Amino acid sequence: MATSGSVVSFGWELHLEDGHSDKFYRFIVVTGDEAIVLGIHGSRSGKGQIGLVHTQITAAEALSAAVKRSREKESKGYEPSRDFTVFGLPADLTDAASARSNAHRIAQHFGKHARETGTELGRASHIPGSNF
Repeated sequence: MATSGSVVSFGWELHLEDGHSDKFYRFIVVTGDEAIVLGIHGSRSGKGQIGLVHTQITAAEALSAAVKRSREKESKGYEPSRDFTVFGLPADLTDAASARSNAHRIAQHFGKHARETGTELGRASHIPGSNF
């Protein structure tokens, strides 16, 4: 587990509004010593549920898992609401054993960086706590 510094991470988000629902699916890949892939999904106005967590994989495997799930969602009509965003993540959030419990804090960093770098699009979901 990395204990100091910043770990390169990246993420993107998809959105679906079809008259019956208004929801998102967020994908985050954490690189470093222990790669993590996270999928958080839910109502666009909520913080979301943690649905996809893979650990004990390489960064390439993490990216592959996220892309596979993303393509499945896109085939169901989901469209980008946050474009691919590269961001630094505090190393203390990157412990694979704590991936599920840290998922929403990791998403806050993703949301902050997406907004700051201009990759947040008009239909982006609300990420509580990302205004730091």
